[in-house]
Amino acid sequence: MASFFSALSDRTRLTIVLYLMEKGSATVQELSEGLGKSQSLISHHLSCLKNCGVVKVEKKGKFSYYYIADEDVKRIITMAINHAVQYGKSIMSCEIIKSEGLEATTGKD
Repeated sequence: MASFFSALSDRTRLTIVLYLMEKGSATVQELSEGLGKSQSLISHHLSCLKNCGVVKVEKKGKFSYYYIADEDVKRIITMAINHAVQYGKSIMSCEIIKSEGLEATTGKD
């Protein structure tokens, strides 16, 4: 379960998921343009999200369309959004989360 939430904790992957929640489906190119990130970066993160069961892909002609895997994932994301809205100030003031974020950006354990 930690790996599932880790997949969602990366800012780029979370942004991809939120984009797909809003748009329904998108190609790598659409995600790249919509999020202002390179196609290779988007593809890399989509691979992780696909492996973790967060998104699925459907080929239509020469294009691959990514979308949220199922209603369970959509419910988890919606519940997380609601929780973050309700507890946003507490989450942002959590010293443990702040220190873990610092460790992730500096490489310190």
